[in-house]
Amino acid sequence: METVINQPTMKLNGASLTVERISQEVLRRLATMQPLETAVPQEPTAVAVNDHLELEVPIGISVRHVHLCPEHVEILFGKGHDLTVYNELYQKGYYAAREQVMVVGRKRAIEKVRVLGPTRPYSQVELSQTDALIIGMKLPVATDGADPACQPITLVGPEGAVTLPGGGGGGAFIARRHIHISDKTAVSLGVAHGDLLDLRIDGPRPTTLHGILVRVKAGWLTEVHLDTDEGNAVGIRNGQTGTLIIQKR
Repeated sequence: METVINQPTMKLNGASLTVERISQEVLRRLATMQPLETAVPQEPTAVAVNDHLELEVPIGISVRHVHLCPEHVEILFGKGHDLTVYNELYQKGYYAAREQVMVVGRKRAIEKVRVLGPTRPYSQVELSQTDALIIGMKLPVATDGADPACQPITLVGPEGAVTLPGGGGGGAFIARRHIHISDKTAVSLGVAHGDLLDLRIDGPRPTTLHGILVRVKAGWLTEVHLDTDEGNAVGIRNGQTGTLIIQKR
């Protein structure tokens, strides 16, 4: 005797359809769908307010991370090793790599610190003040690892270890709060590389942060970078916005 298995039915736009028919319909509709266009971030427009300009800008919260030179990539991860992309960052061409290292301080170490790419001419470690206290180090606020005040620090990878010398030759520091802007945006705002601006944060813990360092490079998207301590202090998270204050000259 032949056994007949009845397929379950479902309603679609009032009609009874089997699972097989529904699957065929879903596949048909997927085949006719147009691919979504990749959203291109729009550059913000400044607004004149009395004696200054105000510009709403996105804020990126930078967690502890490491930048490496090609030589140190090979020491830490093996001969011929290249950094591999884990996640693209806001700025085109920059990414969080799959590679991670241990950062060893004077008292303790922090494991699984993310490496950011691409590689740089020298290696550097960017930590928050809280991170520095955890590993027993007193670190300066600096722009990059070429600052003479940067401190020596040791990195340990799966294939080896390297000690950054500090003193301008690459080392550990607390990153100075800064804003990335393109050369065109800098001209339109009347600011230059190295200028210091103010950033107003609205919300449950409103405040104004001073000394936002302007960093200019062709092709950059406008974005402020704060570290985790600063973000927590003002109650802001990655991707939220603040208002940049540009005094008219």
